Amino acid sequence: MKNTITAALLVLALALPAFASFEELEMGIPAMAMGGTGVVLAGLEGTMWNPASVASMDRPGVTISGKMPYSNFDFATAGIDGGAPITENWNIAGSARWFGGELYNEQIIAATIAGKLSRDFSFGLQPVFARVDIKDGISSYGSAAAFSVNAGFRVTMYDRWAFAAAVKNPSESRIGNSEEYMHRQMDAGIAYEPAAGLVTAFALSRDFRGTRIRVGGALPLGPLTVYAGAMSGPAVFTGGFSAVVEGIKACYSVQTHPELNLSHAIGVTYAF
Repeated sequence: MKNTITAALLVLALALPAFASFEELEMGIPAMAMGGTGVVLAGLEGTMWNPASVASMDRPGVTISGKMPYSNFDFATAGIDGGAPITENWNIAGSARWFGGELYNEQIIAATIAGKLSRDFSFGLQPVFARVDIKDGISSYGSAAAFSVNAGFRVTMYDRWAFAAAVKNPSESRIGNSEEYMHRQMDAGIAYEPAAGLVTAFALSRDFRGTRIRVGGALPLGPLTVYAGAMSGPAVFTGGFSAVVEGIKACYSVQTHPELNLSHAIGVTYAF
């Protein structure tokens, strides 16, 4: 228990607000549909929300996803995650993200290693390589790259409760000659699962925009699961569903905005 508390406090202490690039490339469609509460969720789909989520995988899997913020293709993000167990208590995963269009785009490649340090405590580390490329319409205007490490933990309590926290870019990595910060963010939350698939989650997220509140829930209805959630800063509502057919899980999420169009995301996950 002492080691668990020490690790938790270390992760919590690493985050401070900072201006940043590479924002909101986590993906994970169920987490997005549940108000962005992915820090407390388990499984491959939570890889970029919290590296410790990978520790809960019991077999190899892959997920492919994409989102279109504000129904605008110029802001589209595509992602792929794949992972597998390597020992009884340790798993690995790899992730890639692509955001933007022809004139401006961001790419991320991440590797994750996560394991169960005890029956109830999981910890994960995630080295991340990020690159941004800007064009002037004819040729490349410039590009820059940076390296950072994300970290997170997840604790299960009484088999129904989970507490988790994660930090992105605690080392304050910067990009290019402008030395702009990569996105730095801290998430912490708690989830309650009284029955399999029936989840209520609450999380706080802190970055350069301040602290945001995130809430969400999942309701299983046979092969279909319905999601709903909300978050502040600005105040938006989220929703969606997932369906499992012959081992393939298809997901959809939608998010409102006070002034802009709806944001949509879809994903497909398969466990081998």
